Amino acid sequence: MNERLFSDTTQLGIALAAVGAFLFVMQDSSIKWLSSSLGIIQILFLRNLIAMGLLSSGAALTGRPIKLKTANVKLMVVRSLVGVVGWYCFFAGLKYLPLVTVMALFFSFPIFLTALSVPLLGDTVGPRRWVAVLIGFLGVLLITRPGAALEWPMLYVLGASLSWAMVAILTRKLGKTESTSTMVFYALAAFVVIMAIPIYWVWETPNVNDLALVSLAALVGVVAQMCLIRVYSIAEPSVIGPIEYTGLVWAVLFGYVIWGDVPDVFTMTGGLIIAASGLYIIHREAGGFRRGMRR
Repeated sequence: MNERLFSDTTQLGIALAAVGAFLFVMQDSSIKWLSSSLGIIQILFLRNLIAMGLLSSGAALTGRPIKLKTANVKLMVVRSLVGVVGWYCFFAGLKYLPLVTVMALFFSFPIFLTALSVPLLGDTVGPRRWVAVLIGFLGVLLITRPGAALEWPMLYVLGASLSWAMVAILTRKLGKTESTSTMVFYALAAFVVIMAIPIYWVWETPNVNDLALVSLAALVGVVAQMCLIRVYSIAEPSVIGPIEYTGLVWAVLFGYVIWGDVPDVFTMTGGLIIAASGLYIIHREAGGFRRGMRR
């Protein structure tokens, strides 16, 4: 690959990462807004059902049907179930916390990923990355301030971050035999099937505006996922990682414009520490692990 081509693909990767970061915050903002009128279970049931339709339609239009046959059923089921837990925890916490607080805590994902890669993948983590992990957790402690009254929604978000680190590790294992569209489809299908059980008791007929907003969340979520998939096939994580953290900027802006939230000094400082730690870990991992999809 010549230098000019590398520059072009890197610039494309940066652009897609920036678009993806913006779209993920737009999706999260839409769901947070909806959570004031609809239950989280119903919102995510509808979001994933619509997303399944969009994914299937996109596959049909491109002539690339989704392969439902999987070479590792057990691992696929585990990945899908852990993903369901992660999604629910994330949006349950998002309902009660400012958007920027949720985003800052969720970006602890690379920290959990590094810690889990040792027992689950047998990876070797050097002392500098362990220091980065510890510094990142100091950022988490600064945001949660456990000496004060720890808010349970924060634990939900940290649980979501941990869950998605596990999903990423399982994605790495499944990626050797499964296509991305297959893994995404099963993750969506698992949520629809599981949430279909309690939906009978929590269902409230959504109005037109609610349906439009949940459809928007599904659309931008699918597009954001596709951006992320494309990004990590053409650019190095060390280049793309910093761009993904622009989501914090959008979270501050969306949170202020929509809900009037102004992050306090603990949240901003902790978020910056987590971001710095995560970026260092991403830099050290560059060229090796391709991270799994966030949602």
